[in-house]
Amino acid sequence: MLIGKIQTFTALKSGPFARLWVSNWLLYISRNAELVTLSWIVLEITNSPSKVALVGACRMLPMFLLGISSGSIADRVQKLRLLQLVQAINMVVVISVVLLLVTDRFEFWHAYIATFLSGTLWTLDFAARRAYYSELFSPSEIVNPASLDTVAMTGSMMAGSALGGILIYLFGYSGTYLFLASTYSMGLIILISLPLIQPAVPYKVARESVFIQVKNSISILIHNQVLMSVFVVTLILNLFGFCYMQMVPVIARDVLQGDELLFGVLLSSSGFGAMCGALILASINVKKLGLIYVMGASLMLCSLFIFSFSQDYIISIVLLIFVGLGSSGFATMQIAIPLRVVNVNERGRAMGSVALGIGASPIGVIAVGYLADQIGAQNALALSSSIGLLVVIVFVLLFPGIRKYVRE
Repeated sequence: MLIGKIQTFTALKSGPFARLWVSNWLLYISRNAELVTLSWIVLEITNSPSKVALVGACRMLPMFLLGISSGSIADRVQKLRLLQLVQAINMVVVISVVLLLVTDRFEFWHAYIATFLSGTLWTLDFAARRAYYSELFSPSEIVNPASLDTVAMTGSMMAGSALGGILIYLFGYSGTYLFLASTYSMGLIILISLPLIQPAVPYKVARESVFIQVKNSISILIHNQVLMSVFVVTLILNLFGFCYMQMVPVIARDVLQGDELLFGVLLSSSGFGAMCGALILASINVKKLGLIYVMGASLMLCSLFIFSFSQDYIISIVLLIFVGLGSSGFATMQIAIPLRVVNVNERGRAMGSVALGIGASPIGVIAVGYLADQIGAQNALALSSSIGLLVVIVFVLLFPGIRKYVRE
């Protein structure tokens, strides 16, 4: 009854979505704790910012390689079955890392293999999970579940990052990974318990080959100006913005003189800001989706630029909260806009286009990691965020598709 009176949680009145949302939290917390753990392991073993950056690069590389095809796969199969399969394979990957840690056979390059495998599974999950929302809700209702998805993603970034640092501090790497195995297993149990349901808007998918569907996905992207705009801004943010996450452990240790616990808290502050922003978006009737998308991207990059000069731990936390606030507007509309501007049977491929843009992040991560080795992590981050902000401003001024959607 209470949920029905609060607009923020309107989508949770759908029983399947409510249970899926709990599964989202478990998956996202596990992913963030895993990234924190592997990044800190590699930093301790190698003492190299560029090698730490490669952890994030390996996580996101599958988005670039498989982004479009993952959307095509999501449009061809039962999305819930795909989500269940992905979660089960995640369990296998995590248990394999546990065995390597327990037997003291873990090498730093194992982190790259583990993150690449989990990134491949995440790519499939990304398109299928968000396209699945459109089976539960009509286009006019999609902003609220998309906002709640962002709440889970960003809130779990806060919880997962802090929890990862705490677990490493208290129980070491093996204990942390045992926790990940338990959360992945709980998420899988919830997914298995979900019933297969008919979409809110029934549709049929043509039985085309994956190659033809990938070709059609590219055609949809090229001919839809709004979708192309979302893809380009997503590309810019992942090239020049989100690479900051791989620099936080370096800045936390070498600039702010923190340990793994303070690193986890620092990284989680952006998750806290993002969760607050997503809750605000879920609570209001959003009209200008494009404006929120662009302003969120700009706030994130501007805050990152200022963060790159901070020498104080508390000030750094505050600035990363603003980074999170900006990223929440960007991330929510990154889901909501594509699902509203394409046909119902194209939504998996639309999310695949977004995944392709996200997949460009390894380029930015590797570039910033290399620069950090040469000029320091803070200088590298300042250069990257300033270029990104400039490119976003120029793109919005010159590209008619995004300008029109920002004004609407």
